Amino acid sequence: MSDIRFAVRAEVQHRTEPIEIAINFIRDHYKALTRTWSTTFATIIIAFFSVSIFKSLLQPAAPRPVGDLVKVAGLARSFEPLIYYSEHAVSQVHDLQATSVAVWDLGESVRTSDMRDAPRIVADLDALSETMKTLAIEMTKFFARVDGDIDGILNVMDWAKMHLNRLKSSPSPSTISSAYDNIHNLLSQAHVLEDASGSPTTLGRLTSHIFGLSNPQREQRMVQLLFTEFLSVLEDSIQAELQHSVTLFALFEAVDHHFLNLARTVVRESSAQEELHADMLSSLWTRLLGTRAAELRKFEQNRLLLRDVREKTVRNKGILVEHNGKLLTLKASLETLRSKLVSPLVRGVNSTTLTLEDQIRGLSDVSDYLGDVRKQQKGKVMETLFGSVPSKKYAIEDRPGTVVVNPL
Repeated sequence: MSDIRFAVRAEVQHRTEPIEIAINFIRDHYKALTRTWSTTFATIIIAFFSVSIFKSLLQPAAPRPVGDLVKVAGLARSFEPLIYYSEHAVSQVHDLQATSVAVWDLGESVRTSDMRDAPRIVADLDALSETMKTLAIEMTKFFARVDGDIDGILNVMDWAKMHLNRLKSSPSPSTISSAYDNIHNLLSQAHVLEDASGSPTTLGRLTSHIFGLSNPQREQRMVQLLFTEFLSVLEDSIQAELQHSVTLFALFEAVDHHFLNLARTVVRESSAQEELHADMLSSLWTRLLGTRAAELRKFEQNRLLLRDVREKTVRNKGILVEHNGKLLTLKASLETLRSKLVSPLVRGVNSTTLTLEDQIRGLSDVSDYLGDVRKQQKGKVMETLFGSVPSKKYAIEDRPGTVVVNPL
């Protein structure tokens, strides 16, 4: 009987020995951690921070700094004056074309006269007519370019919103994925996986090859791609319109030069006609009118024709100066936009840490606003072209020896 009790006691002691070791281990460490008040306080602080770090590792990782799409969208909104400027493109081009035809017809009238400087005046009028015709064509191209750039900006904004919405609607990362993302961000900020410029180190490339990109990395690369593409579209639009405006200004200068030459020639010829007319009147004191009456009427008709040339030169130059002023204002706006595009606040890779919701909201506000303005402008242009009769028509009024362009 004593042999049986001894065996049972030995078996129970063997089974409880690991539990006793664990209890003793915990008791010893607890005594060591709470031996004094200072060690107890330090233990509580360390435990608190350990729990906080563990919880933060399991939460979704914070987004990484990316390009500010909202700021670039604000620059895109500055293209609004271009939409309003091109709204009256049809009437402006029509004015230039009508003026070109009127100048050509005026040259044909001068060609049939027998004025001394008629060939030079006709040459100046023909050159002016051709230059204004070319100017009307280039203005049409410019307005078409402006409309195309506005549509391109709206398209790239819609494209950016589509990708941002797709990125936002992706499934939430798992707990393990969140822990990897947070650890990756910490090591990247410590320049272990990425250098100061954001380029991956050798260890960072190896980590990405084995474990793949972290979720903040994917979001950063996508948003940065959208930012770069959006910025390049704005740059291309501004650069193309500024280059086209150089061509238009050269044509404006050429037309202005033709106006000056024509004005000088008309003044000289007008003075000559006045002298001949005065001589003809003085000769009437000594002889009868007779066959000289036709010559007197010819001088009077030439004077009227020259007066029309001078008046319409001033009137047409006024139209040209108005167009030139609008184009100068537009060019100043484009230059201001281009200076903003090179600003480090816009181009900085780490310019913002806005969430995807903020980026999408900012893009949507600008896109909807510019889209509504563009829709209204396009409707007015279509109505002007196909839906209504133009408010002004230009016709040639026939008078003896004169050609005048009058709005009906």
